[in-house]
Amino acid sequence: MDEQQERAKFRAKRQRARKRKKIKKYVLSILGVIVVALAAFLITMKICNPDFAVETIIPNEKVQQVVENITDNIKKNAATTTTKPTTTQPTTTTRPANYDYVQFSDFEFDTSLQGNQIGNLLNKTNGSVTYNSAYIYYSIAGDGLYRFEPNEESNAALNTGNHNFKCLNILGENIYYVDSDSHKLVKSSVDGKGAKNISEDINFAYLYNDRIYFVGTDNTVGFIEMDNNQKTVLYTADSNKTIQFVGISLSRIFFTTNDKTTNNNEYITVALADKTDKQFFMDDSKGDAIVNMQMECGYFYYYKKQSDNTFDLIRQKFGSDKTVTLLEDCNITDYPVVYANRLYYTAQSSSNIQARELNMNTMTDKNMLTVFDASADGTIGVGYGYQYVFLFGSPQANGSRVYKGSCIYTSASTDNTITFNRGNWYY
Repeated sequence: MDEQQERAKFRAKRQRARKRKKIKKYVLSILGVIVVALAAFLITMKICNPDFAVETIIPNEKVQQVVENITDNIKKNAATTTTKPTTTQPTTTTRPANYDYVQFSDFEFDTSLQGNQIGNLLNKTNGSVTYNSAYIYYSIAGDGLYRFEPNEESNAALNTGNHNFKCLNILGENIYYVDSDSHKLVKSSVDGKGAKNISEDINFAYLYNDRIYFVGTDNTVGFIEMDNNQKTVLYTADSNKTIQFVGISLSRIFFTTNDKTTNNNEYITVALADKTDKQFFMDDSKGDAIVNMQMECGYFYYYKKQSDNTFDLIRQKFGSDKTVTLLEDCNITDYPVVYANRLYYTAQSSSNIQARELNMNTMTDKNMLTVFDASADGTIGVGYGYQYVFLFGSPQANGSRVYKGSCIYTSASTDNTITFNRGNWYY
């Protein structure tokens, strides 16, 4: 064999050796990956389950020892490593949608079962006027309870003395009222006889059908069953809040709360049959954005503050976003009295206070009664009693009280105005 053939044979042998070495290296790499993956699996299992038996997978004691050593080292490192604490994001509670829809049949009231108009009870007269089919009943501060017969314009004293009665409600043969001094709810016959206390700690009362709905001096809201005088508290407000009655449906009570610190107003309704069913019927408001809300027969009436700081009187059907502006630029924002399609309210005209009537169908507005030399900071409120409209209160702040009335079918001249004095009405 010559030298050239010898060299070719040597090169071929060297190439085969390189190829075997390359294959061996490739196989070792694969085995290395497998070993690492297996080790990682075993380590993970050992961390997650310290009781995991490694020997069930790898019987070789040396390999097992290596794995266990690695596991111990990982545990030691984990114990000495400071872990950055996780930050828990605050959870935000979403307020449920407002209770703003119900079949309007829930507001189909029988007005003959209503003890008084809500506006009469909430405004500055404090419910000192109410009526039935025969008489107008009224309370004179520091004097007691009287009744007035409209046809003959005769007057009778029922329960006189140094009494301050408010929230007069009448139904059938009985009249109910709150003693402002003792905060007791009193019941008597329509002739004033048989007066007896039926509940205590009452600040406000409204009668419909067989229940008296109340706001208590102890920051409670609820109702009293008229047949047994049982008192049911539906809601208790925090001590830093004040409660204002708004109205009822046939199944729920509606009221507002005002936070004395934040001046935030909440609009709350509670089911009569389940006091745990508490919901909101409007979005919260701040300060005097909405003033003196009441609800009569499924319609809200309230004063809404405008961008120029004046107030408009608004009517809004429950469950509807549409509003009707009844009056603009109101200079007095006391609760009006709603009777059928008519609305009675107080207005300032120069130095006089007027009781005015608004026909909500035709929007006709007229003056019914005037008290002279009066200012808006007085305590005069409008009261409605069948066929008569009244102005009760002080014309000036901290002034003496006046009691005037006029028939709604006569003119508003002073010749047709009656004034209460010395226990009777005089023209």
